[in-house]
Amino acid sequence: MSSLLEIAAFEFRTRVKRISTWVYFLVFFALAMLWTAAAGGAIPNAIVAFGSGKVWVNSPYAIAQTVAFLGMAALTVIAAVMGRAIQQDFEYRVEPFFFAAPINRRDYLGGRFVGAVAVLVIILSSIPLGGIAGLLVPGIDVDRIGPMRAAAYAAPYATMLIPNVVVLGGLFFCIAAMTRRMLPVYIASVVLLIGYLAARGLLRDLDNKTLAAMLDPFGVTANANLTEYWSISERNTRLVPLAGVLLWNRLLWMSIAGVVLAICSYRFTFTQPVSGVRSKQEAEPSAAAPVARLGPTASMRASAGEWRDPLRLLPRMIWLNFRETVKNVYFGVIAFSGMAFLIVTSSTAGDIFGTSTWPVTWQMLDLLSGTFSVFMLVIITFYAGELTWREREHRLDQIHDALPIPTWLPFLGKLFALMLVPVVLQALLMLCGLGIQVAKGYHNYEFGLYFKGLFGIELIDYWLVCVLAMTVHSLVNQKYLGHFIMIVYFIAMSFASLFGFEHNLFKYGATPPYIYSDMNGFGHFLLRVRALQAYWAAADGSPTRKLCEQLITKLDF
Repeated sequence: MSSLLEIAAFEFRTRVKRISTWVYFLVFFALAMLWTAAAGGAIPNAIVAFGSGKVWVNSPYAIAQTVAFLGMAALTVIAAVMGRAIQQDFEYRVEPFFFAAPINRRDYLGGRFVGAVAVLVIILSSIPLGGIAGLLVPGIDVDRIGPMRAAAYAAPYATMLIPNVVVLGGLFFCIAAMTRRMLPVYIASVVLLIGYLAARGLLRDLDNKTLAAMLDPFGVTANANLTEYWSISERNTRLVPLAGVLLWNRLLWMSIAGVVLAICSYRFTFTQPVSGVRSKQEAEPSAAAPVARLGPTASMRASAGEWRDPLRLLPRMIWLNFRETVKNVYFGVIAFSGMAFLIVTSSTAGDIFGTSTWPVTWQMLDLLSGTFSVFMLVIITFYAGELTWREREHRLDQIHDALPIPTWLPFLGKLFALMLVPVVLQALLMLCGLGIQVAKGYHNYEFGLYFKGLFGIELIDYWLVCVLAMTVHSLVNQKYLGHFIMIVYFIAMSFASLFGFEHNLFKYGATPPYIYSDMNGFGHFLLRVRALQAYWAAADGSPTRKLCEQLITKLDF
C-alpha cells in the first residue's frame, strides 16, 4: 500500500508542476465564468437560458446543468491526463526501470491511476469555482441571482464530475495501459461521445427516455430527465438528488468501469514484450555468403530525376501518407462507429411527432452532415497530429530531415493526404445514406444532390479545417497541445455567436446556413456560401480575397 501511495504522490506532484495542468484549469474556469455571466445578462447578445428567465443562474438546477455540460466538454482533458499517466512511460522508454523495481503491478497501476484522478479533481474544481466567479462579473442582473448555497455547487460536483473522472478516466487509463498508445484512448473518447449523441437521438421518441438516460456515459441526459418536470420554484430551491434514473446511470457506468479496471489489473503484463528472435543464419552470417556491393541501385538511379524535381515526388508522398492513414485499424473503428451511429439515429430521422416520413435526399443530407460532422472534425484533428508527428514518434525525424528535399514538400504531401480523408468519408456517407433509403423503401435517390451537398459544399469546409489543423500542428511543437488548441477552436466557433461574434468574418471557415427546397434548390444561399469559402481559401492580400470581402460586406453575411 505504501508503494501505491508513493507512486500516486509522485504522479500528482509531477502533474501539478506542469503548465498544461493549470492551462486546463484556467480554460474551464473561464468557460464556467463566461457561461454564468452570459446567463446573468452581463454579456450583450449572449443567449444562455435554463428553461425560463425566472430560474436563478446560481440555482441548484442551473448549476447542475452548467456542471454537467462543461464536464462533458472536459472529455478530451480526462483522456489526455489519464492516458498519459501510464502511456508516457512507454513513450519515453523508461518502463524497464519500473518493471525491474521492487513493486508489483497493482501498486504501479493503482498509483498512476490515483495520482491522475487527484489531478483531474483539481482541474475540474475550476468549473464550480468559475461559476461562483461569474456572479461577480460587472453588469450581471442581480434579479437573476438567488441566495448562495455551497451545497448547490458541491452536489453536482460530487454526483456528476467525480464519477465521470473515475468512470471515463478508468476506461481511458486501461486502454492506454493495454495498448501502450494514446491514439486508441482518443478513439475511445469518440466512441463515448457516440453514446451521448445516440442518447440524444433516442430522446426524439418519448418511449426511449429511460434507455437514452442509461446510454449516456456522462449522466447529462439522466440529469435532464430527472429534473424535466420540475416547477420554477423547485428548480430555484431544490438540490438535484442522486436518485431515480441518475442514480441507476451512475451505478451502471461505475460498475462497467470497475469491471474494466479489474480486467486491466489482471491482464496487464509487468514485463517488456519481446518483438521476436532472429534466426541463427541472421545472427551469424556465413562467411561464404556474397557481400552486396554498396552503390546506387537501379531504383535509386531511376529516381535521381525526381530528387532534382521535388514536385515529381509529391504524388508518391501523398499516396504514402494517405495509405498509412486509412489502413490504420483505428481509422476504421472511427469510421465504422460513425456509420453505426448514423444507422441508429436514422430510425427517428424526419419523424414529426411520432409520424414517420419518407427519407428524401435533402433530409438524408441533413442527417449525414449534422450527425457525422463531429466525427469528421475529430478525425481531421487526430490525423493531422499523427501525420505531423509520425517521423518523430518513430525516431526517424533526423533521417527524414536530412533528405535532399525542400521543407514545403513533406508538408504539402501530408496536407493533401489529409484532404483525401474527408473525400473517402464523404463517399462512405453517401453510400450509407443510399443504404438507409433502400432499407426504408425509398428509391428516388437524387445522386446529383448527394454530390452537390457532400462534395460541392461540405467537403470544401472540411478542407479548410484540414489546412488549419496542419498549420496548428506544424507551428505548435507539442502534439497534445496542438489537439487542445483545435478543440478550443471548435468550442470557440460553437459559442462565438452567443458572445456577440455573429458575423462569419470573425469565424475562420464558417459559412452561413443554407436551405434546400424542391422548388428553388439552394436558391440565393449558395452565393453566400461560395463567397465565404473563397474568402477563407484565398491568400491574404490577394485580389480574390479583397473581392470576396467586398461582396460579403455588401451582402452583409
